[in-house]
Amino acid sequence: MIRRWIAVAVALSLVGCGEDPPASPGRFGEVTSAVVLVNPVINQGSTTSVATGGERSGVEFQAEDLTVATDSTGMALVEDLPTGTVTLDFDPGTYSFQVVREKELYDVVLAYRDGTVQPLFPPVRYPLGGEVVEVEPGESIAEAAASDDTIVLLKEGTYPGNLELRAEGVLIFGAWSPTRGPLSVIEGNVTVLGGGNRMRGVKVTGRLTSNANTFSAAFSDIASATITGNGVTLLRNRFTAGQATVPSSNAVLVDNTGIP
Repeated sequence: MIRRWIAVAVALSLVGCGEDPPASPGRFGEVTSAVVLVNPVINQGSTTSVATGGERSGVEFQAEDLTVATDSTGMALVEDLPTGTVTLDFDPGTYSFQVVREKELYDVVLAYRDGTVQPLFPPVRYPLGGEVVEVEPGESIAEAAASDDTIVLLKEGTYPGNLELRAEGVLIFGAWSPTRGPLSVIEGNVTVLGGGNRMRGVKVTGRLTSNANTFSAAFSDIASATITGNGVTLLRNRFTAGQATVPSSNAVLVDNTGIP
């Protein structure tokens, strides 16, 4: 059964039902958190102008009163952040960003070289706003994502394709494991028609096609893809079949595998 909540109540609703939200890199809707990526690979064709190339593993920084270190892939998870200005202190070098609302999630991608911290692009905000819909395996994602600005939470399991996303501003947020990757599997193709749509932590077994503007995908496994449009962001995805066409201008392509 597809279940719906108002976004500000999603965490309380999940706890009240005795269920945990989908595991992911970051705890969206549960605590205020940020996934920090340090010195990622910049893929060919990215418009990113900041250079990387420094250490990735074991890079330490201070976030509020907590000391954090990146793992072997250059990733660190920072939790229980306050709203307002959050400063990451690399000593030397700092970077600050704004947390707008409690229980939101942010992807922060930084270059850290010679004591200087630079963002590769502004933090990606996964906002709480609009309707939140939880979809069980086997149910229709298209039905859940029929309205603009909907947040769709997928559990671990398989979902039917072929999927067309016609609404705008939809966020599809899948279950994810740090050891196994995406656990929410869409069997078949995905076609993105509406602007501003985003996918995070999802596995697509077929072809992902999008010519919509400001599309983004992160932490997802995608068999093959044809992605065009303006303002596209692709962050740490795996293109598993090695058949991906991605934009060569006005795009951010960072830490993806299966594309140059």
